[in-house]
Amino acid sequence: MELSNRKQIIVMNIFFVFFAVLFLIVAPNVSAQEGEVCIVYFTGDACGDDCKLTDSFMDGLINEYIENLLAIKYNIDLSQENKNIFEAYRRTYNLPHEVPLLLFGENDYISGMYNIFRNAEPKIYGLISTNGTNCPLDSGYVPPGNVDPEVLPGDPEVYESDEGESPGEGEGGSDSETGEEEKGEDFPVDLEDIERILREDQTFLVLLILVAVLIAGFLVFLLKRR
Repeated sequence: MELSNRKQIIVMNIFFVFFAVLFLIVAPNVSAQEGEVCIVYFTGDACGDDCKLTDSFMDGLINEYIENLLAIKYNIDLSQENKNIFEAYRRTYNLPHEVPLLLFGENDYISGMYNIFRNAEPKIYGLISTNGTNCPLDSGYVPPGNVDPEVLPGDPEVYESDEGESPGEGEGGSDSETGEEEKGEDFPVDLEDIERILREDQTFLVLLILVAVLIAGFLVFLLKRR
């Protein structure tokens, strides 16, 4: 009798550990209401290493969250028009003069290399996990899905989730076509694909939970028979 009780305790412990691990994996993906976030990033050549280092950091950050991110990047030293656009943004959203600067909305920005390093990713992740944001254009707010990169003023670099183009790639068709071909040749599903499925496909998560419930029911059935 004591041996049977010990078996029951062991099986129940395995049961609870299994569901605890399942909850830690699934709960963050189910509870998060992901939305598309739009950011406008201003950089320049005249600010030297601060902008160069921040550019590299932002390139990696944009690439990491590209599935839920629309990023518009202006180099204010690239042309006089870009300088004028930055001034228009400054008047519309009450921005300081300095770059690098990451804009989310009126009085909602991060400026300076160290501040962007510390705060940009938590800010973007938090906005994605809630409802997303509209795009703060120089003319006002626009939903990310309504932004047409072809009609944006000046000479911006645009990275959007629909195309999945990663920072640093050229705007010409040859780079994007090459990227599509290389992606198509990768037959095995990589970890990023699995992570995206877990994050975005709620049906898959529901099926995973149902399988776990069936396993739990089977364990309970075995315990009752013993």
